[in-house]
Amino acid sequence: MRNYSGRADLLLLQHFASAALALRFPLDATWHPGDFSWQLMPDYDRGHRVRLWLNEGAVQAVAMFEAPGRLLLEILPACVALLPGIIAHAERSTLRAGQPALFVRVYDSDQDRIAALTRLGYAKVENEGAIFRVDLSQPLPARDLPPGFRIRDCVGIDPARRARAHRDAWNDLSEIGLPDARSSFTTEVYDGLRKAPDYDPALDILIEAANGELVANLICWSDDKSRIGSLEPVGTHARYRKRGLARAAILEGLRRLRKRGMKYGRVSTAHFNRPAIAAYASSGFTLVDRASWWSKTLNAP
Repeated sequence: MRNYSGRADLLLLQHFASAALALRFPLDATWHPGDFSWQLMPDYDRGHRVRLWLNEGAVQAVAMFEAPGRLLLEILPACVALLPGIIAHAERSTLRAGQPALFVRVYDSDQDRIAALTRLGYAKVENEGAIFRVDLSQPLPARDLPPGFRIRDCVGIDPARRARAHRDAWNDLSEIGLPDARSSFTTEVYDGLRKAPDYDPALDILIEAANGELVANLICWSDDKSRIGSLEPVGTHARYRKRGLARAAILEGLRRLRKRGMKYGRVSTAHFNRPAIAAYASSGFTLVDRASWWSKTLNAP
């Protein structure tokens, strides 16, 4: 058991995520390989507060605090006996951080993990997210792009323009009740992301308006082992919402993932993000699961 220590560990995490996706299917896994590239950017060489459980150099389980007291975890199916020890370690870390309770994110369909957490004294307390999947062997809906807009990718893009497009999409989330949200996606952060081993500028999809403004964007991540592609993140400039631009970008991304040999596409969002949920449903995705927070009040020893 040790913490993430550098870029070599990013590759270990991505191999682990591929294995978890393949072995847990049709259940989802907590991470796609691209999620680690996104969540640990931009500096993959420094240490991160991600804990790895290894055996003979291969990762068996991963735990990461999304926020103080909020734990994300994944364990390979053959290693489920690690769960009590992982939770015990997280509880000690949570108490040291001055938090009175530990929250663990769990898929509602994962009855084995729910039963294990119940035995440890945890109970469901909050909704967290909605998880969608699309079968890429089936026909995708028609892609309707309003006049004056075009689809492009990030091959040869000006990094400053691409970074600004992300900020434009994520600096105004008032329609989902987050009016104070602000993005920290600078040009320097984007430059770091582009160094991720699985980042592909041809899978970084943009919608460009007639005036040259980049008004919607998403990044697709492919995975040859599980053959599951992922979309993370997806966003549209506040002034251009409700025109189907995110849907057009999503469908373009799914077509490109299918050409790369992906069998499925996956995406998730907050349980209260109704515009995103509608966009995914209209793009051919099916709701396959929900995630919830399970919690236990902790008592200091």
